[in-house]
Parts: sequence; structure tokens; C-alpha cells
Amino acid sequence: MANSEIRNALKFVREAEEAVTEALAKSGLTQPQRDLLDEISDFLRDLDNFLVIMDLRESIEELERNSKKLADLRRKTQKTLSRIKKVAKAVDQVAKAIDALAKAAVILGKAGLLS
Repeated sequence: MANSEIRNALKFVREAEEAVTEALAKSGLTQPQRDLLDEISDFLRDLDNFLVIMDLRESIEELERNSKKLADLRRKTQKTLSRIKKVAKAVDQVAKAIDALAKAAVILGKAGLLS
């Protein structure tokens, strides 16, 4: 699923969460109505969290793919374009930074800090 689809679903979930919050703020609700709205609120909050985690995981996977592609481009640049060392050095720095970011995100994900 694409990140844009996840974010679109997340938008709808958050709109529903706002509607439930507004409904709960109104007076005159019966206890069964309030209980149902509380249950819906809990479910929507869990769904919101799930969608955020899905979005993060897909972003991490894309970041890892980009890191690998950039590392490959860096190797090709260093190998075939030694005349333009400045470009190779800049690409190398970006590749290292992106690789470190991807590794940190994977570690956080494995540690359960993104879920």
C-alpha cells in the first residue's frame, strides 16, 4: 500500500475521531450511547496508531532502498568519475548520512519503539 493511501485513510480516521469527540462533548447522551462512542473512540485511536506505524514502516523500507541505491551510485561515481572528486565526496557524505538514518530507523523498529 502506498504511503499516500495510508495517509488518506489516516485523514478519514482522524476526522471520525473528531466527530466522536464532538459527540461525546454533547449533553443528553444516554449511558449506552456514551459507551458506544467510547468504544468507537478507542477503536479509532488504535486504528490511527496502526496506520501511523504502517506509514513509518513503509517510509523506513523506502529509505533503506534509497540508501542502497545511493550507495551504488556513490560506488559508480567513485569508480568512473574520479575526475570530479568533489561530486563523489558530496554523494559519499549524503550516502553515509542516509545509511545511518536508515540503520537507526531499523534499530528503533526492531526495538519496538516505532510500534
